[in-house]
Amino acid sequence: MTKCIFPFLLFGFICITEGQAQETQTLFNNDIRHGGFGALVYGATSVNGQAAYLRGTRGAWAINFTDEHAANVGFGTYRTHSDFEPADWASNASEPEMRMNYSGFELEYVNRTQRLFHFSIQTLIGSGRIRYRDPAEGLEKTSDSYFALKPGANINLNITTWFKISGGLFYRYVGGANLEGTSDSGLSGMASFVGLRFGKF
Repeated sequence: MTKCIFPFLLFGFICITEGQAQETQTLFNNDIRHGGFGALVYGATSVNGQAAYLRGTRGAWAINFTDEHAANVGFGTYRTHSDFEPADWASNASEPEMRMNYSGFELEYVNRTQRLFHFSIQTLIGSGRIRYRDPAEGLEKTSDSYFALKPGANINLNITTWFKISGGLFYRYVGGANLEGTSDSGLSGMASFVGLRFGKF
């Protein structure tokens, strides 16, 4: 008789123990929501000590956690929409106008994304290219590539559930540029942006 009762007692003890146990904490669970968005970006910056306007596009995978925190993982590309002049031009060739572009992997942390106003921290790591728009004759090198790192922060406004406006301030760090008329310090600088984001957040 005792042998028959013992398995039932053991089963009941296990059920009680599991019921009293705390829920296991994990990094990812079924409450995480996934989405994505595309964005049009407009900005202003300084290149070679001159004002320049920027345009860009972004695409990102949005990962929303249970406590209203989110991470956006994606890619962005940006380019100057206005020309700028070379700095310290020493060549005998006529001075051409210059343009630049850069793109790369972007990672963004968003704090309390469901609130009307919320902030985010964003970083781009990638590369870019500086070139003469209409290179004059006599120039052996007309373009060059460089490393780009652009950390910054945004303030975001939820217009609808599928549309956000963001405004941000960033610093663009450039390394490895080697083209007459500019330098790493000339291509580096502060930049301000306004972004229009469309998608599922």
